[in-house]
Amino acid sequence: MSEFETINVDVQNIQVSVRKKGTGPPLLFLHGAFGYEGWPKFLDLFSEHFTVYAPIHPGFLESEGIEKINDLYDLVLFNLDLVDTLELDNPHIVGHYFGAMIAAEIASVCSHNLGKLVIANPAGFWIDEDPGLDYFIVPDNEIRKHLLAHPDDSKYSDIFPEIDDESEQDQRSIDKVKALSTVAKFLWPVPDKGLSRRITRVTCETLVVTSEKDPIVPVSHGEKASSLIKNSEHITLQGVGHLAPLEDPENFVTYIRNFLN
Repeated sequence: MSEFETINVDVQNIQVSVRKKGTGPPLLFLHGAFGYEGWPKFLDLFSEHFTVYAPIHPGFLESEGIEKINDLYDLVLFNLDLVDTLELDNPHIVGHYFGAMIAAEIASVCSHNLGKLVIANPAGFWIDEDPGLDYFIVPDNEIRKHLLAHPDDSKYSDIFPEIDDESEQDQRSIDKVKALSTVAKFLWPVPDKGLSRRITRVTCETLVVTSEKDPIVPVSHGEKASSLIKNSEHITLQGVGHLAPLEDPENFVTYIRNFLN
């Protein structure tokens, strides 16, 4: 994989680091609570067909400013301003989990300024009989088995690998606490903050993606999301878990690229 470019932009007096690569129509990728580091293979595959913009959301890694985003309405406006600051013309928006919820909220407000919408393993829904795993209470040493369909397969050993270096372990713990604190600010204790009502306003073409073996976002949540969006379709990726973009980047990107083209 070749190198990506990092650009820094000011959005509402918050410095945002945006990774950028590729040529073609603009695609804004909004990351989830896990797997947001670096430039993973699936983003590289997207960059072969699109100009990919992948911001690090405030509250993750070294990004600051989350204390300035007080509620869900602030969160939506912040991301709308990010699109304007980047001067993106009708960008496709692809979001994963927390990022998918943000993408759906954005589209519920201004679908007319967007291309197509993809929400993968989307947060923001609640089904009483199928709520999904509350990973906020899962111990550090157990979370990997809930994120991957095959956590013991050596093929996936590079996804959240074991770390021997004590300082690296400490940094990972700090990053995880920051990330989960940020997500919890908008999803805890119950992730349904009204998206089910607002998402009916989405008018852009939408693809909802779920994973067969995702305990965090059950397939039923994708079915619910798709049923509420008029111009949408829903697919379920087989044999993968919550981190489908990392477990099976080729299939993940192929389905989405075919939808976007």
